[in-house]
Amino acid sequence: MYHIAVLTKSETQEIFYTEQLSRFCSERGLFPKVDCYRGQDVFFEVTQKNAPTNAVIALPGVDGLNAVEHLRALFPETRIIWCSELDFSLHAFRLRVDYFLLEPITEEAFQQGLCAWVEKKQPSASSRADHNQHGKEDH
Repeated sequence: MYHIAVLTKSETQEIFYTEQLSRFCSERGLFPKVDCYRGQDVFFEVTQKNAPTNAVIALPGVDGLNAVEHLRALFPETRIIWCSELDFSLHAFRLRVDYFLLEPITEEAFQQGLCAWVEKKQPSASSRADHNQHGKEDH
């Protein structure tokens, strides 16, 4: 069973990601345990006891980079979708992030990240950032 941790900076982001996760999983007959966090301290305290199989990290700037680096160091097998307003695609590649998205995050782009989890495919981080950029230009 999937155990998905969602680490965000705001309630609005938390709602967006959990709604997307819920819709995606219910369409595929998956019923993961989803835990949401808005602080890295609590997030890492809880994950030490109960490691997530998957994580969505959506924190601004260097906070997101630090969270992804720390999570990867603690749990090398955790699948990660990383959302940021800064282009950390090279860092995402280096950290073996499953999917990197550059804000603003569209539903379609996030769904593609979720598909990467399910299909266990890992396209390069730079192509994911480029794809998301194209999505931004279309809107």
